[in-house]
Amino acid sequence: MSKLDNIFHPKSIAIIGVSRKLGSVGYSLLANIIDSRFQGIVYPVNPKAKGILGIKCYPSVMDIPDEVDLAVVIVPAHLVPGVLEECGKKEIRGAITISAGFKEIGGKGIELEQKVKDIIQKYDISLVGPNCLGVINASPDVSMNATFGTQMPKEGNIAFMSQSGALCVAVLDYAKESNIGFSKFISMGNKAGLTENELLLYLKDDPKTDVILMYLEDLVNGREFMSIARKITSHPTNPKPILALKAGRTMIGAKAASSHTGSLAGSDRVYDAIFEQCGVLRGETLEEISDYVKAFSSQPFPKGKNVVIITNSGGPGILATDSCIRHGINIAPLSQVTKNALREVLPPTVSLS
Repeated sequence: MSKLDNIFHPKSIAIIGVSRKLGSVGYSLLANIIDSRFQGIVYPVNPKAKGILGIKCYPSVMDIPDEVDLAVVIVPAHLVPGVLEECGKKEIRGAITISAGFKEIGGKGIELEQKVKDIIQKYDISLVGPNCLGVINASPDVSMNATFGTQMPKEGNIAFMSQSGALCVAVLDYAKESNIGFSKFISMGNKAGLTENELLLYLKDDPKTDVILMYLEDLVNGREFMSIARKITSHPTNPKPILALKAGRTMIGAKAASSHTGSLAGSDRVYDAIFEQCGVLRGETLEEISDYVKAFSSQPFPKGKNVVIITNSGGPGILATDSCIRHGINIAPLSQVTKNALREVLPPTVSLS
């Protein structure tokens, strides 16, 4: 059992900061967990409410009589350290902090985030966030939408982790239109606790995940990332493709990333080198990375760089050949035996080369 099972496979969830106000984050998150038909028990925490959406509320997490696996924290930023301290005393080992107002705003926000780090280290809490959209597990045995987004994706074999909550929403909307399913959906936020590296390690052994998609603004530990990613993409029996959309290619873009989640983006050429060395496929746009996702999630992982092009017209075949050569993919020559076998079943006008 992994420590992260408290986040991805909880049997009970406390939502701390749940609200009665329709349309608020606290209300939407509780409604989403209910609507997703979460298979466990939900404990709303609000000291000013007796019940919300037909579920009994508790004044604090300490008043919940039963064990809790996961805490979802939606209180104002300055209250988060105190809430996480209570979670630690309650022996809750998984937490998702939705609240914003930490290192991404600088100054006191940086100090506040350090307090969060100290508390989760003290109590050994696995934390997603802060400043995030939340987490989704679309597997029917969990069926958890612990986000304030509007979509619950269908089950699939793609895991998505992102430093942008808004991009999560955009991907969810696109996935619904394109009939794409997900195994896990993780909005990492500021990565004060869990980083892409811990999440990759978890997804490496996740039987429900075949493809890993990432939106990144920085890497917390590049060397560790390379080591983990290489193990995933070059696994001898169960390799999984890792697809990355890395923001901050330009100096201005990198500065924007820093103001978004407090990221230190670093040189873009360094990221290109990192991805190439550990087998991560980088996309330039959301549209391009979506094409990669569709291909890898529906086809076996390629064993090499040799391909055969099948086309009903010469022009597209030539364009495809040029593209393959430009990207280091080999056009495999057909043996005479193969050509003879194909001519037996194809029209006499077929061209084979």
